[in-house]
Amino acid sequence: MPDNLGVVRRFVADFLGRGDLAAADATAHPRIQGITGLKPAGPIDGLDEYKAIIAGFVDAFPAEAPLTILDQFASADGTRVVTRFQSRQRHARAFFGLAPTGRSILFDETHVARLRDGLIVENIVSATNLEFEMLMAPVLSPLILR
Repeated sequence: MPDNLGVVRRFVADFLGRGDLAAADATAHPRIQGITGLKPAGPIDGLDEYKAIIAGFVDAFPAEAPLTILDQFASADGTRVVTRFQSRQRHARAFFGLAPTGRSILFDETHVARLRDGLIVENIVSATNLEFEMLMAPVLSPLILR
């Protein structure tokens, strides 16, 4: 069985945390589905879309320090990996049309990844990112509350 904990650790720390597209290619299935507020209109559909969304996010909110994994564990059969992490990122560039604020924001997230054959096929994000959500509310609310 592949090291699913290691696969997800690399996906989270390198791809989500730093925008490393090679890490995405090495850890995610081309048809990955992502459930996250970074695409409020529905699931991220496929690796190319996931890479574009994360690249835009990391460009607008670069990390101030490396992401820290707080907890990580796998289901009994190893096909699901839960990872809780924190990262601190600065709003340095426009995002969804919101001008940069220079604010340093703490992200506290839990991801549930489902893997098949050593690749992530689904990533579900649950987050306690109130400061980010309040910052983005003016531009994201119309996309969500239609």
